[in-house]
Amino acid sequence: MDDRVMLAARNNALWCDAVCRTHGLRTTLDDSLWSSATRTPPYYPDAVTLAPTVSEYDVLARVDANDGCSVKDSFSTLDLTMEDFARLVVGQWVWLDGDTDAATRSEGRLWSSVSSPAELGQWQRAWSRGEDDAAIFRSSLLTEAGIHFLAAREPGDGPDGPVVAGAILSVTGAVAGVSNLFDINGDETRTWREVAARAHSLTGGLPLVGWDAGDSLERALAAGCTALGPLTVWIR
Repeated sequence: MDDRVMLAARNNALWCDAVCRTHGLRTTLDDSLWSSATRTPPYYPDAVTLAPTVSEYDVLARVDANDGCSVKDSFSTLDLTMEDFARLVVGQWVWLDGDTDAATRSEGRLWSSVSSPAELGQWQRAWSRGEDDAAIFRSSLLTEAGIHFLAAREPGDGPDGPVVAGAILSVTGAVAGVSNLFDINGDETRTWREVAARAHSLTGGLPLVGWDAGDSLERALAAGCTALGPLTVWIR
């Protein structure tokens, strides 16, 4: 098993944990599994596997396995079809070395870290796909160590202009996770490169990890990311 997959999976689990804790959820983390005993916010799984040897029983024993349950199978080793789960998405973990060209150059937009609830609201409005999305990220996340909401603005708009692209950076030990990357013009490859440059300055060049699927995966690879291995998101 590629150690980089293990690092990416744990980073993702810790990010899920941070989000869920801000919603007052009771979570559990050990060497094999992260889980929430109750339903998580939209887009967030009820469990993330952290070892390829975890069984279906191990996962389902720690979650509310009723309708709406979702599981991030970090190694695509589970088969939950017998429990009436379906594959929601199959994606790939991705990795970008911190010393790559993409991590050391910017392409002109002005990037900053969100520092206030008002700025977070502006970021969420640019990122969100519906009204319910605005309630996912609580302002208390801004005080969590290692978490950065990154926002891009066009140079002519100044620091108070509209957010045109963004991502979330979550630093955990030897890596920094990239999630919720967006670009209102659809140029995610450019945004990956710019996020990498911003992350390089914030973290001192830590490798970046994350996961993508479909067109988003192709754009991440075009930006210089390497695909590490498959993951599956299951839903009931």
